[in-house]
Amino acid sequence: AKDDLVRVMAQLEAHWVVLEAELVEINKDIQATQDCQAKYGDIYARPLEYMRQLKEQKKGQMRQIIESMEAFQNNLISSQRLVKRLELTHPPVSAPSVSTISVPMPNRQTSPILAHTPQKDKVHM
Repeated sequence: AKDDLVRVMAQLEAHWVVLEAELVEINKDIQATQDCQAKYGDIYARPLEYMRQLKEQKKGQMRQIIESMEAFQNNLISSQRLVKRLELTHPPVSAPSVSTISVPMPNRQTSPILAHTPQKDKVHM
């Protein structure tokens, strides 16, 4: 389970980096196409609209990544609170068949995704 969690987190961060780079390129292309549209006319309107839709699609995917990362973090916090409440009424489990794992969860200080995103699901690109 720990390996799966770490793998998923790494994949989400890798996708974030790719999406971020794609947005930079799309923004450059939108600017260049707007310049061409101003110079040559409405023949560039359809490509411009396509790029704007593509930009919104990429931003939507980034919002989904943020939501997923925040859900991971919230679930960890909730689980930690549950463990503390259970430990108040029951002794900690130390049976040989139960192992304790420490999973490094992202937070705003350690995750490149969460560090540069708004608190809520608002992404401004």
